[in-house]
Amino acid sequence: MKIKDVEVRRYRNRGGSDYLGEVLIVEVSTDDGPTGRGLAMGSIAAGKFIAGMIEEILAPAIMGEDPLLTNDLWTKMYDAAPRRAGDGFMRSAIAAVDFALWDIKGKALGVPVSRLFGGHREEIPTYANCAHHLPPDKLAERAFKDVRDGHKALKIRGTRPLVTPAEATARVQAVREAIGPDVKLMVDVNGSWDVDTAIQQLKAWEPYDVYWLEEPVPPQDVAGYVRVRERSGSTYIAGGEQHVGLAEHRRLIEQGAVDILQPNAVVTGGITDFLRVHAFATAHSIPVSPWNLQAVHLHMAAGLSNVKWIEYFSADNALLNFMVNLVKEPAMQEKVTDEGVFLIAPKAPGLGLALDEALAEECLVKS
Repeated sequence: MKIKDVEVRRYRNRGGSDYLGEVLIVEVSTDDGPTGRGLAMGSIAAGKFIAGMIEEILAPAIMGEDPLLTNDLWTKMYDAAPRRAGDGFMRSAIAAVDFALWDIKGKALGVPVSRLFGGHREEIPTYANCAHHLPPDKLAERAFKDVRDGHKALKIRGTRPLVTPAEATARVQAVREAIGPDVKLMVDVNGSWDVDTAIQQLKAWEPYDVYWLEEPVPPQDVAGYVRVRERSGSTYIAGGEQHVGLAEHRRLIEQGAVDILQPNAVVTGGITDFLRVHAFATAHSIPVSPWNLQAVHLHMAAGLSNVKWIEYFSADNALLNFMVNLVKEPAMQEKVTDEGVFLIAPKAPGLGLALDEALAEECLVKS
């Protein structure tokens, strides 16, 4: 079985924000085997660059190769752009192709990708992303609805410049009062604070029992992460979604910067790279909680024992609803229990990625 073609299609969010302006679908076809499908996402400006990297740099590097040799092909793709050009947007490009290769591997064996990791659990724990940009009272109402629907953990945002630290505190207070004391409450600030702001906010939030503070400082400020964590009290510090590769995640772990690691399989460079990061975190007893990309991370959570849970995005979440609505398979099958909302492990061979064809036709970038 050899790779014979790599095709990229771009789908643009019509009328939504530029935060997730485009979803890219990559299909890798073989001469006598299955076709694999992967995806990436980014702003409208990033989408065309990622597509160009795949078409002009990555596809030639893997053409004619055995698609099952995912480690070898990952290295070929990374090395195709020398002098560290394999980082940045290129990681997302590599990830999209890498997903498609793992999809081929699962389809060739007739099993979900999750079964290729050597473990399995049928029910995957989740926490709800309640990162709606609403006034505190309205956000509290939305958070209460999530809890009423069975969620036992949820996350809100306090990101600058969208809200001030005082407004973030108002959100935390209102949501905690609405959901009660027994639901885990997380706050994400997307690396938008400095060290002093993070420490002072954590002090202000002590009455509200915040479970974790996510990305308190910019991703490059690992020393800042360490200082915040040293003063975080009972609140865990989570981070890693903007970090790439084993080296950057290793630095977070070895320097004691995080309690919970959040690698994103698109940002870090695909399933192949995610597995390296997961193995290192597991060896250091750091739980992994991937951000976003539930259609792919569902497989990691089903097959890897140290993936704590995945983030649950509802279809009306404006932050990422374009991708959630475009990628209709694998279906997010819920099971509500006394312990929270669980998703059922995927059953289809490969990654099982399928699109809403009507939405795909409407949003296809024709260029």
